[in-house]
Amino acid sequence: MTNHTIGPDAKKLRSRVIMPRSRCARWLLVAFLLLLAVGCWPIITLFNRPVVAAGLPLMALWSYVIVFSSVALMALGNRLSRGDSEAAQAGHYPSSEEPRKP
Repeated sequence: MTNHTIGPDAKKLRSRVIMPRSRCARWLLVAFLLLLAVGCWPIITLFNRPVVAAGLPLMALWSYVIVFSSVALMALGNRLSRGDSEAAQAGHYPSSEEPRKP
C-alpha cells in the first residue's frame, strides 16, 4: 500500500483562485470573459436572423468572428506572456518586490 500522508509543506497549501498579477494579464482576462459572453445564447439570438452578409448567413459570419477573435486573443496572450516569463526567469515579478523562490 502507498503512504498517503501529507508532508508539512503540503499542509500549508490551500486551494484558492489565482488572480492575474499584471495589469496586462487582467485586461486579457477581461477580454477573454467578454469573448465568452458574446458567444453565449442571449447574444447569439441577436445574430440568428435570415440575413446574408458577405455571402454568408449572419449566424455563420458571427461564428467566424468569434473563432478568429479567440485565436487572436490567445496569440496576443502568448506574445504578452513572454515578458512575464522573462521576469519570472530573472526571479522578479513586476507586481511584487520580493523574489519568488523555486
